Amino acid sequence: MTVPNIQTIDLVATIRDISPNPTCDVSFTFVDQTTGETSTLSAHKLVLACGSPVFMTQFYGPIREKKDCIPIEDSCFDTFKVFLDILYNKKVLLKDMDFQVLGELFYLANKYFLDMLKDSIVQEVLSRKIVTEQVLEVAKVAEANVHLEKFSDALYQICNSFLSDNAESAMEICDNEEVGEENSFTIHRMLARVNRTKKSTPPPAPGCDNCKHGPCLNEEMLTINNFVAGSLIGYIDYDDDDFKRRAVQHDGSQVTYTFNDTDKLFVADISRFKFRC
Repeated sequence: MTVPNIQTIDLVATIRDISPNPTCDVSFTFVDQTTGETSTLSAHKLVLACGSPVFMTQFYGPIREKKDCIPIEDSCFDTFKVFLDILYNKKVLLKDMDFQVLGELFYLANKYFLDMLKDSIVQEVLSRKIVTEQVLEVAKVAEANVHLEKFSDALYQICNSFLSDNAESAMEICDNEEVGEENSFTIHRMLARVNRTKKSTPPPAPGCDNCKHGPCLNEEMLTINNFVAGSLIGYIDYDDDDFKRRAVQHDGSQVTYTFNDTDKLFVADISRFKFRC
């Protein structure tokens, strides 16, 4: 007979959402450049170190951080708070974030070596359908984050897809901008990129509307590498054809999904699912 677990710690309910928390041993400060006001986020070094190798080195490495109050100058309070929430396994919906915030979050994921978060952000970007009014905004975010190659490429990809299928929209965007203005240069570079992509990209292989793969991945196990937001999925271990489960996002080990196209979200291990195409 084994001893039952004494510790059943819920990182979110037990130590993240309690404020102020006497167990916190590190804080991050942010100065508003407009008002000069300082804001603070508190956290636990051990939790952060378990989630990021960068934090592990910073707090427990041979040349560890000696300060318990760390100023953050390359991120804003709101985005860094979301980043910390993710490290505490708090469920965060990427679909609710605009492209600018996704870029800020991708920067932090890149800085702190969170590859699964980077992959999730790229998948979220690629799953989005944009409209004419968004094209210039997305292109400007892509240019501003060109140093974050995967994120920037994903933004350009959805711009390319839209403009390739909507030539009239491209003309409308050009007509709304004055020649020589900053936006016109962005438009020119974007259209040139679309043109180069058309010339260099071979015709795509026939793909499935659900899993976005060719050949189709029907009945194949769901993984982080073939994950497609919005695809229909089902449990591997039993037949559930009467129910409609649609993938929303994953965190590397668990998948968040909707049930029968309602707004309610459910979470389960990604290894339990297969594609239902």
